[in-house]
Amino acid sequence: MPAGTKWDKKYKVRDPVYGFVKLDAQEMEIVNSPYFQRLRRIKQLSLTDMVYPGANHTRFEHSLGVVQMASDMFDNIVSKETNCKRLGVGTDALKRIRKIIRLAALLHDMGHAPFSHAGEDTMPFLPEGHVRYEEGGKKRYEHEDYSIAAIKYVFKDYIEDHHLGEALGIKTEDIIGLLGDKNVKPTRTSLIWGGIISGQLDADRADYLLRDSLHLGVNYGNYDRNRLVNCITLGESEEESDCLLAIEEGGWHVAESLVIARYQMFSQVYFHPVRRAFDYHVTGATKEVLKSLGYEKGLFPEPLEGSIKEYLDLDDWVMYGAFKNGQGREHGRRILERKPYKCRKEWDMEVPDEEKERISSDLKKYQGFYDDGAVTKWYKLDKDITIYDETRNRIYPLSYKSKLVNVLPGLPKTTRLFITQEGNGANYEFGK
Repeated sequence: MPAGTKWDKKYKVRDPVYGFVKLDAQEMEIVNSPYFQRLRRIKQLSLTDMVYPGANHTRFEHSLGVVQMASDMFDNIVSKETNCKRLGVGTDALKRIRKIIRLAALLHDMGHAPFSHAGEDTMPFLPEGHVRYEEGGKKRYEHEDYSIAAIKYVFKDYIEDHHLGEALGIKTEDIIGLLGDKNVKPTRTSLIWGGIISGQLDADRADYLLRDSLHLGVNYGNYDRNRLVNCITLGESEEESDCLLAIEEGGWHVAESLVIARYQMFSQVYFHPVRRAFDYHVTGATKEVLKSLGYEKGLFPEPLEGSIKEYLDLDDWVMYGAFKNGQGREHGRRILERKPYKCRKEWDMEVPDEEKERISSDLKKYQGFYDDGAVTKWYKLDKDITIYDETRNRIYPLSYKSKLVNVLPGLPKTTRLFITQEGNGANYEFGK
């Protein structure tokens, strides 16, 4: 198509983190589609606003932010001549890779349930034969499975039939491959660049740490974004004889600060006891609503071609409306009235067996729950951030340099006992 057509039009969206997020015509069509607009109705942090009132930002603005962050990372990497030599591809190939990364970043959260991560306990269990199925059938679908299904069955036309997608020969498999779909054969593009969407250095967490901190009014998640973007590079993997995402040796401190920022956000915000209580109530209320909508087991439909649109019709607004109508039963009422169960006991150590027996006995008498999900072991050393020493042409893990990163994964998990604040639970004391 000749220059100056509608396909050349560029758009700018105001953003509190980056100033502006830049989009092309194809991306803007995706953003304006009904199912992408659904993300405006899913809060980024579920009911965290019950603790931090400013936490009303959504998956919509986060998705736009990840596009900008991923583009900034990619552009800095390929601006370095040594990295382009390692990649060994031309300008046209880089343009195509950049576009795939942007589309993957834009669509990576399409499959989130109502109330974001808090809604994932009402996702169905994986069936036998699924690539991630484990003996016992206790593993559930994840929001990534729904994102992949949405891309395959809802956004395929936006990706493949759009002029900009056709011009670069982009297929849905390119996008879902970058998002880690196990049913798609890995390519060099997905192996090298998948980490920019999902990994220890990904644009997803780089965006949400800054965005969550800004909206909550806290400093826990802040880090030097410009330093991170300018220090991200490609290292040479000795085992795989190919490139991998890394941080330049001179900037390893910014990688450390990213890990610490994430730890602080998890310990102070995401695992805040009141937030954890509301996560529990969200699960209970959502199950009741789904049962009232005809889902017998109180679970979302599976991420299949025939049911993905049905799933995407559900959002926070639908759930809140159901809570107002009483379909969420007691848990829905507690959410609307802000009357969560209260944390009555907390352990930062392995809970002794005698304590577990006492907890089990108490929960038979009082309304409440035992929460052992607040773990701090979210940073895995076997997936450590890679540092690249260009002078010596070698790579090594961040934990080799950072004593703090070495310590964090070993911190004990936090375990809590929650009991209702009403009725015979009002004066409850653990061990009495």
